[in-house]
Amino acid sequence: MSVDFRDTIAIAAPATVAGDIMKAVQEWPSWTASVSHVDRAASGPLTVGETVVVTQPKLRPSTWTVTKVDAHGFEWSSDSAPGVRNVGGHWAIDNGDGTCTAELTLSFAGPLARIVTLFYGSLIRRYIRMEAEGLRKAAEAAAHGS
Repeated sequence: MSVDFRDTIAIAAPATVAGDIMKAVQEWPSWTASVSHVDRAASGPLTVGETVVVTQPKLRPSTWTVTKVDAHGFEWSSDSAPGVRNVGGHWAIDNGDGTCTAELTLSFAGPLARIVTLFYGSLIRRYIRMEAEGLRKAAEAAAHGS
């Protein structure tokens, strides 16, 4: 059984622009307050199998392993706490008119998933919303040259 969180947001920018911003994980602290530091050893495009350490306010650092990546986003997983496995998805869906819809997901699975999300559910929802809003602003600014 898993506990799933999901947020979507309309973005007035192409899906490739939003996808590129999401995949530049080392830049996240510049556009979302939900991430304070990202440690990425690799350079260049995000790749499957790569690990990234993400530090968020009020949480301990988590190591994420990229499991899928394409032009419109990526997915990664983390064993963030004993008894909990997380899968995070960051995707931009092309609306066919030069805009996109970003879909951000975070799933918790494992024997302690329900307990962890009971204590951290409101923080998780707040951070996903902060990420969605920050992504929208960053993608629209990039697409419109602001």
